[in-house]
Amino acid sequence: MTETELDSKEAPEHIAPKPNAAPVAAESASNDLIFDTLWGRVLEAWDDEKTHSALLDYALRAEKLPDAAGRYRSLKDDPTKGALATKKLGAIVLAAESMLMAMKTPRAQKVPWQMTVSAFAVSILLLAWLAYAVTRR
Repeated sequence: MTETELDSKEAPEHIAPKPNAAPVAAESASNDLIFDTLWGRVLEAWDDEKTHSALLDYALRAEKLPDAAGRYRSLKDDPTKGALATKKLGAIVLAAESMLMAMKTPRAQKVPWQMTVSAFAVSILLLAWLAYAVTRR
């Protein structure tokens, strides 16, 4: 059989494609597609603040701040877009810092002094009981 005849026939059931392979690839591609589309819109309307805000908002939600920073950094040396790209890099740094501060663990609280005194008293009582049990024999 030639290659075209093999292509025209359906694949046998035992050679069927893996069912989980396509959805994972499509899902990751769709996320990149959204980001790429937003970035394309930013490049088209460079002076429009709304497009930059939309990209930053999506990058925050999708955790793609490094990708956004890399794209703005590549335009940092551009004579026409460099100033705004530098400004947006600063905004991305601020967004990353605020995200880190939001995830910061709360400060450890001190144990109340009453609990410390209670634990000390129980320890003393147990040691006294042990000493009494040992010396009684």
